[in-house]
Amino acid sequence: MFKIKFKTLRFFLIAYLTLICQATFVHVFSLGGVVPDFVLLLVIFFSLYNGRKNGMIFGLVSGLGVDILSGGIVGINCFVLGCVGLLTGLLKERVYTNHLLTRILVPLAAGIFSIAVYYLLAVRFYQVPSFSENIPVIAGTLLYTTLCNVFFADILERTVVLKQMTLS
Repeated sequence: MFKIKFKTLRFFLIAYLTLICQATFVHVFSLGGVVPDFVLLLVIFFSLYNGRKNGMIFGLVSGLGVDILSGGIVGINCFVLGCVGLLTGLLKERVYTNHLLTRILVPLAAGIFSIAVYYLLAVRFYQVPSFSENIPVIAGTLLYTTLCNVFFADILERTVVLKQMTLS
């Protein structure tokens, strides 16, 4: 029998809202045509707090949601975000999740990984422009997503992670 924690349900509710926001009005956050990838940030955050197995499952489900809402080939985002969830989940016991460098370097590395894997898969299934033509957009997306994570992770930590309180 499945045992679902309240925190996990809260994550899936936030994932649903993030997917809807990403698909509908993320253009509000656009800077020069570049938008942050909030779904990627959510997968990273969830994986860092819940480990590789749960991170991979959360990434697969979130990626499937992105694939369904984007209207493209179903499976590319599912695979990419599942891999990101798995790899960032491996860092659960190895990094201090509240440290500023973690909030900058992990999304930057995960963003580079996800863009590289996505591009390699997209080249196989789509006719895409050359990588060099997309470098300004890719670099802008990486930087903007990384900078947004500093604030996004803080908001998620306040709404999702249940802090333990000690009474004296």
